[in-house]
Amino acid sequence: MDISCVAEDLARRKPMTPPTVCQPSSILEVDSFHAPEAEDWDNDFSSITSSIIDYEFENGRRYHAYKAGKQDRLDLQHHVIRLLLNGELHLAPLETPKKILDLGTGTGLWAIEMADKFPDATVIGTDLSPVQPAMVPDNVRFEISDIESDWMYKENSFDYIHSRYMLGSITDWEAMIQRAYRHCKPGAYFEMQDLDPRLTSDDDSISKSPMHLMFCELIVDASEKYGKPVPHHTQYKGWFEEAGFVDVREYLFKIPVNTWPKNKQLKEVGKYQLLNYTEGYEAIGIGLFTRSLKWQPSEFQVLLARLRQELKDRTIHVYQHFVVTVGRKPFSSRSSDSTPAPVGS
Repeated sequence: MDISCVAEDLARRKPMTPPTVCQPSSILEVDSFHAPEAEDWDNDFSSITSSIIDYEFENGRRYHAYKAGKQDRLDLQHHVIRLLLNGELHLAPLETPKKILDLGTGTGLWAIEMADKFPDATVIGTDLSPVQPAMVPDNVRFEISDIESDWMYKENSFDYIHSRYMLGSITDWEAMIQRAYRHCKPGAYFEMQDLDPRLTSDDDSISKSPMHLMFCELIVDASEKYGKPVPHHTQYKGWFEEAGFVDVREYLFKIPVNTWPKNKQLKEVGKYQLLNYTEGYEAIGIGLFTRSLKWQPSEFQVLLARLRQELKDRTIHVYQHFVVTVGRKPFSSRSSDSTPAPVGS
């Protein structure tokens, strides 16, 4: 198979979206490094996994070795987001919540760390897959549950509800947010943290990444066809407000896909996100491309090979948006109730 010919054919299948240019005040500064040769980059990349093993969270829990499996990829995503949020597990103004619900808990790492942070709280993690560890703090429990079906919990019962990285899992986002509203106590907070996979850049370097741009656009298209729409990062705030939440706050972050930013924190985020995508894009995309888009596996592998080369190129300054949306259920039914109050105060 001629990779160049196949790649050109793939590029003709769907017109590329013009690059999105952010306002000057939000433009990320590029590190003025000399791009290394391929073999030097490979040596740098091979050191990423060992540095992850040595990373230690503030509460003393040590990150496990990355093995490129699904569970390990979920833990790596947790690591990336904690770096992005300056080590925080949440942005809602919590003080002493008593009952916390984690939707789509995955490996349960977030729930476990929240239980450590709030030892007097009961933390419940729900997921369709029972992949969570058996040895956990006493105030954590995990339950198998479909969050798109009727919840097994009483309404008005949680001090804080959290969801993160639910892309590809939700059929009706507005219905899920409304269900979270009903299950929050008056005064409680709901927080959603999610990635917008649409690729963008602050300059024209995105034009040098046609395969990555195509991959991200087709992931959105394939998810839509599969019945799991991918929201734009600007949509969540409106859905929160329509559900009835007040004092809704939206926090927008940029996640670079390699180490091109000058900012040290974002450079570190980009290092781990590069590992996440280099090792994880095949698992993320193969099912959607072959089932929803009817691609042949060989076509997908050609795209993936070209894409991985673009991922490593530090002269391509692309990133994705990560949005955290926080809303509070009012203490009364009046929409004028907009005075925030820390949960448990």
